[in-house]
Parts: sequence; C-alpha cells; structure tokens
Amino acid sequence: MTMFENVTRALARQLNPRGDLTPLDSLIDFKRFHPFCLVLRKRKSTLFWGARYVRTDYTLLDVLEPGSSPSDPRDTGSFGFKNMLDARVEGEVDVPKTVKVRGTAGLSQNSTLEVQTLSVAPKALETLQGERKLVADHPFLKEMRDRGENLYVVMEVVETVQEVTLERAGKAEGCFSLPFFAPLGLQGSVNHKEAVTIPKGCVLAFRVRQLIVKGKDEWDIPHICNDNMETFPPGEKPGEEKFILIQASDVGDVHEGFKTLKEEVQRETQEVDKLSRVGQSSLLSSLHKLLGKKKELQDLELELEGALGKGHEVTLEALPKDVLPSKEAMGAILYFLGALTELSEAQQKLLVKSMEKKILPVQLKLVESTMEQNFLQDKESVFPLQPELLSSLGEEELTLTEALVGLSGLEVQRSGPQYTWDPDTLPRLCALYASLSLLQLLTKAS
Repeated sequence: MTMFENVTRALARQLNPRGDLTPLDSLIDFKRFHPFCLVLRKRKSTLFWGARYVRTDYTLLDVLEPGSSPSDPRDTGSFGFKNMLDARVEGEVDVPKTVKVRGTAGLSQNSTLEVQTLSVAPKALETLQGERKLVADHPFLKEMRDRGENLYVVMEVVETVQEVTLERAGKAEGCFSLPFFAPLGLQGSVNHKEAVTIPKGCVLAFRVRQLIVKGKDEWDIPHICNDNMETFPPGEKPGEEKFILIQASDVGDVHEGFKTLKEEVQRETQEVDKLSRVGQSSLLSSLHKLLGKKKELQDLELELEGALGKGHEVTLEALPKDVLPSKEAMGAILYFLGALTELSEAQQKLLVKSMEKKILPVQLKLVESTMEQNFLQDKESVFPLQPELLSSLGEEELTLTEALVGLSGLEVQRSGPQYTWDPDTLPRLCALYASLSLLQLLTKAS
C-alpha cells in the first residue's frame, strides 16, 4: 500500500469511521474526483474490502445541454490533522525496489495535514436540474446505457487546503533477509526515508450519489439509493440479454462477522470450481503471469467488466478460445481480481512464491483461524498463536509467511508464539483471505 493510500484511508477513518466516505487510492487521479465528476462503481463490490469507484473522463456538466454553470461547491468545514501517517511502516515495493515492513517509524515534524470539505449545495443542484436537461444522444451516455453501467456523481470531497509534504523515516527490522527473496527485488532490514508531496486542492476522499436517467433527457440524483436502482431505465431493448452482476454486498447492508465473509468467498470459489480443468489451469497461468504487476491486473479487471457489460464473450489470454466461462464464473473471477488488486505488488509476488513452495493451505489456515477469533475485535491486542499453525513450515517458508501476512497488517512473532491484531487492517486481511482461497483452489486442481 502506498504512502498516499495510508494517508487517505486514515483520514476517512477519522472523519467518518462507519460512513460512506471513500478514500482515494491514487494521487494521479485526484482531478477526476472533484464535485460533479462522473464515476463508475466496480461491478463486483463487497463490504469487506469496500466498494471501489473507477474514474471516467466526464463530469455531469459534460453530458448536460449548454446553460449556466452551477455555483461553486460550498465549504462545509476545515480540519487539521497531526501525524496522519500510521505509526507503523506499511509494506510496499518502490524504487529502488525495497520492501518496508511494519516497524517503528520516525515521523517528520512537518506531517500536519490541513483539509476542508466541499459539497454541492442542494439549491445549486435543484437549479441545475431545472435548467439543464441531458444530451440524450451523448456518446458516453449511449456507451454506458449499452453496457448497463450505473453512473455516480461526486457530491462531496475532502481536499487539501495547502500543499504539504509528508515524510516518514525509520528502520524496518528485517523479515526479508533470505537469498530466495532476491529474485523478487526484496531485501531485509532497510533504512529508509519516504516522502510524498500532496498539492493544494488535492482530493483525498469523496462521497457519491447515483445518477438516475428518466425517459429521454430527464435526470435526478436522489438522496437515498439502494443497490437495486439502475441509472438507465430497464427494458428499453426487449429481448436483449444484459449482464448484471449481483453485488456481493447485496447479501446485507451489515456483515456480522467472519462467517459472512467465509460464505461469500465460498460462493465465489464454487463458481470458479465449475470451470473445466483446462479452464482452471488457464486461469492459474494467467494470474501467475500478472501477479506482481498491479496495474496490469487492474487493467484486466476493467477490460473484463467492460466486455461483460456489453454482452461480449470474453476469454483470458491463456484460455483456449473454445473454453468460454459462464457469466457467473466470470463474475467470480472479477470478485477475486478485486481482492488481488487490494494487495500490494510485494504481496502478489509473495503469493507466487507461496504457490511454488506449496504452502498456501497453511497460510490460508493461519489467516482463517486468526480472523475467526478476532473479526469483531475493535482494539489492537496481542494474542497467543496456536503453535501447530506454523509447525509444518521450514525456515524459508515461515519467513515467507510472516512477510505475506505482515504486509496485510497481521504481525506474527515466533517467540511465544503470538501475533498482534490491528482492527484497522481488517479490509486487507479480508482481501488476502479471498486471494488465498482462490489460489489454493486453482493450485489444488492443477
């Protein structure tokens, strides 16, 4: 996870710990998440590692007929935060390709972040709706309608008041000292200094509301929406089969514990398990090539979503042309791609190594057992670790496992043995659990 992601997620937790404030993942995308920007939500979302939104190159104003511009979003409050960076160093791969694992970090004195919230005023939205209709034949709207996509409008943002450079420095005590990590570009016990400059007016987090199209050119942005609502009215093209993925979050608005996550993951793995042996082997081959290349994984996810939205038959690069997965299976693949892209590139590389070492079942059991005991635990604590969970691992395999789960926030210590549970890392552990479940299924079948 990048330093920028650490900042935005910490900010979202502090401002709105259980709400609908979405942290921005990428600094490069902040200009496409200003008020009135149109965004897409990933089709296969889940409550466990969060709904994710994808930028578009359009705003609501771009798809409306010409007319007067709305008033600027209003300032609804300013806040100052000291030491926004977590007191622990998160793992990531960056130039010069070193991994910084959790450990004590010295934060710069210059790590104060001043932000303000800007939101679209209800009166401005009402005026805009009364004066400007949709451009009914706009190419972007036509494409989204044909794909059956839902569109969302950014209505509120948290942005920086001034440019700020955030720094942290420290020594990561080394998990990564063994020679077999060298081909991964990882090394252990690293002195490091890290900094990120965030420009003035940079969006760090945002809220959205769904755009609803009524008839040919009427539109609305209702205050209350649910996952059953669609941006474009259904039934416009009788007989046309549309691909609609049921959101994983549709199972309920509130998940009660690890059991719910486990059932969700099992539903998706069952769909992948319905693939033929050739199909499963080809999927594993495709993932093996892409793990550690986060951007390419994200591109594949978007490509599959777009093709399925248009009703096209899709296949993975390594999948024979005569092996076409069902829409349900492709939906499950999208679910797991979402989980894998939540992990860092370092973790993805460690998963590849774990597959080669054939220790995925042990790692899955470790994560599963820990989450079963602590899923609803809301305070950081140290717990004893069942010795049998790691007893079958050799020195290299144990080090690899410690690194993999440590980069998701589960700090395992051999002495004791024990582990430190941090509730803030739960979304990353959920994504790791889902990723391990998929890869274990595929390697078992190969």
